[in-house]
Amino acid sequence: MARVARRKLIRLVAALVALLVVGIVVVLVATRDEAGPGAGPSTGPVPAPQPPSVPRDAPGTTPPDASSTGVPEGTSLSDYTGPYTISTAGTVIDAKRITGCLVIKADDVTIKNSLISSGGCFFNVLSDQGNTGLTLTDVEIDGQGNTGGDSAVNGGGYTCLRCNVHGTVDGFKAGSGVVIRDTFIHDLAESADSHNDGIQTLGTTDLKILHNTIVVVGRATSAIILSTNAADQIRNVQIDGNLLGGGAYTVYGGYDSTTDDKSKVSDIVITDNQFTTSIFPKGGAYGPLTSTAPPVRVSGNTWYDGPEKGKAVS
Repeated sequence: MARVARRKLIRLVAALVALLVVGIVVVLVATRDEAGPGAGPSTGPVPAPQPPSVPRDAPGTTPPDASSTGVPEGTSLSDYTGPYTISTAGTVIDAKRITGCLVIKADDVTIKNSLISSGGCFFNVLSDQGNTGLTLTDVEIDGQGNTGGDSAVNGGGYTCLRCNVHGTVDGFKAGSGVVIRDTFIHDLAESADSHNDGIQTLGTTDLKILHNTIVVVGRATSAIILSTNAADQIRNVQIDGNLLGGGAYTVYGGYDSTTDDKSKVSDIVITDNQFTTSIFPKGGAYGPLTSTAPPVRVSGNTWYDGPEKGKAVS
């Protein structure tokens, strides 16, 4: 009886093993079919992950110059034949050669990959009609040395990204709602009477000047000037990560306790900028910074070159 029981147990175990093997085979076949013909385990080395490509607008520490601003290399431009007063919201101007003065009177206008080359304009682009959302991206503005004009871009409600600005008296007149980033401002139009500024505000409640190269020469007043004495108010200004040089002083920070009304200014920060000695040994003719009494906050600014390279600007 014991031998009979053992034989039955052995047969039962054998049957169970056979069923298990069949199940495994079925699973393997189904998996292979789902993976597709020819699929199977890889026997080669696993490729290393590739770094993502770096777009032109990726943030970085390299100061903007002609190679990283303006119309991208290889862009084919055609002549702009549209209106010079833009009154249709959402208008897009792309890859155009523009030879007149643009007046923006609509929201959310985009100008990109284009050359604005016009020497007879007081403002090459005017955005002071209360509109918002104007963006200039990968645009070159060439004022052609016009000393009778004012600035490349004037007004509020605009963003300039990777712009190459030159040949105008001032680079930008900046009101409220303005962002100027990754932009190259240089070779402004000089005359005996010009007082060039890379960027000037005569009043703002929101201005960001981020990671630009602004180097002015000759009789220029400043790379950046916050003109509190001519403004109703100057508030919420961020000047960060720029390469700056030239001017009487390179940056006028918005508050001189001996001349300015303190109630007009608040939340002005000037941080992590670099100052070059390529124009003057002191950055500007008289120094790198002025009008930076509290409540203006200044920190992290250093010398880009010269004998004090890397050291704090005081």
